[in-house]
Parts: sequence; C-alpha cells; structure tokens
Amino acid sequence: MQKMTRKRKLAMLPQWLQTRIEVNWYESLRLLEQAREQVPAGARVLDAGSGEGRYREFFDHTEYVGLDLAVGDDTWDYTCLDAIGDLRELPFGSETFDAAVCVQTLEHVNDPFQVIGEIGRTLKPGGRFYLSAPMMWHQHQKPHDFFRYTSFGFRHLLEESGMRVLEMRPMGGYFWFLSFNLQMLHFWLFPPIKKRWQWWVQLPYQVMTEAVFFVTLPVLLFYLDRIDKVKDHTMGWVCIAEKKPIHDTGKSNELGE
Repeated sequence: MQKMTRKRKLAMLPQWLQTRIEVNWYESLRLLEQAREQVPAGARVLDAGSGEGRYREFFDHTEYVGLDLAVGDDTWDYTCLDAIGDLRELPFGSETFDAAVCVQTLEHVNDPFQVIGEIGRTLKPGGRFYLSAPMMWHQHQKPHDFFRYTSFGFRHLLEESGMRVLEMRPMGGYFWFLSFNLQMLHFWLFPPIKKRWQWWVQLPYQVMTEAVFFVTLPVLLFYLDRIDKVKDHTMGWVCIAEKKPIHDTGKSNELGE
C-alpha cells in the first residue's frame, strides 16, 4: 500500500505546528520573507535554480524570472519556468537584475564558484543576493548532488565573487538537526508493504511512532534549540549578500551574523 507523503502529513496539521516541525525549511522561508520585504516593487528578480517555481509567490510584486536546468527531479513539473539554462553560464546580460535568490540549489552544481560569479555578473551594483544551502544533509536528487557548505565556505565564495556579506545565520542548531532526523524514523521502521492485513497490523505502532517522533519531540526540540548558542551543528546556512558598488571602499555594512 502507498504511504502518505511527508507533505500530505504536514498539510493535515495547523500552520503553527507545521512551522515547528518543518525546521528544514524554517530559515529558508524566513529568508524569502525578508527578500519579499526588501526587494522593491517592479524590481527584476532572478530565481537561480527555481525548480517548479515554488517561490514565485514571494515576488508577485516584481518582475520575476525563474531559471532552472530542469534535470533535478523527474517528478517535478518544469513547465512554469521562465527560462531553461545552466547556472554556470546564465543567458542574461551583465547587470540585468536588481536582486537574485538561490534557495537550496547550490549543492546541486558542480562548480559553485562559477555559479556565484555568474549570478554576481548579472546583478546590478548594490543588488542583493539571497542564498541558502545545506551543511549537513542526506544525498538527494542523485546524481545531481555535489557539495555541502559551512558559513566560511559561503563567505569565501561570495567575497571572491565581488559581494559583501550583510547577514548570515544557521538553519538551527543541534536540536533542529536532531528533530529533522528523528522525523524520518518511521520510514526505516515501517517500509512500504503490499498486503492490506500487514498494513493494519503495523498501523497502531506507526501511529504511535509518528505521534512521538513526527509531532511531539520535534515541537519540544524546536524550543530546546535555544540551548545551543554556537550552532555549529546546523543543517545549513542562509545568507544575504550585496554586490559591491564600483566605488566600494571595502568597508563592511553587515546586518548581523
């Protein structure tokens, strides 16, 4: 019998509960909210590696351009893309965009320095770049999965590409990382089965397991993450950077880290 997907399970829960369970997307979605607030109406925005275009709604006040190579996931619908292209060689002129986003995509490119450089090339001076990528994550969208990033790796890539880091923050700490991994427990304990009677036998145990590891513990761990002040054991990083203007003096104008 076909198992209910994680997405469908989350959709059955109240919104406030979803946000405390879906810690793997919490900071990325917060980053997109920041981009929505900071990017002015009418600005031209590049979504580099937009996939199915799920972030388009955050930029309905702008001239949004979603680009992807359309090879990451065979189950995705790429028909809503504005452009199909390689992030290593963007089909746009220099200083074309006022802002750019690249959310959970950089791990899927085999030359991140080239990609960051290309995005920087297409940004106007002073244009902001909203970036997130994992540091500790399972292999996914295989074989298109190449790298993981620390905050120092992020900073190096951005600064070497002519950008200034304004803000950088972790995707939670140890407890959020633990929360996400515990949520996956039932996939290993209860693999898909074909016979209905087996499904009924395991159902009570699966419900109990998911109640504890998919709902109760994740909510507790969401708040316990405050204990981890260092957050080196994080799922990844989100960052806001700015393309340095031509007259840039090299002085930092960071929002915080």
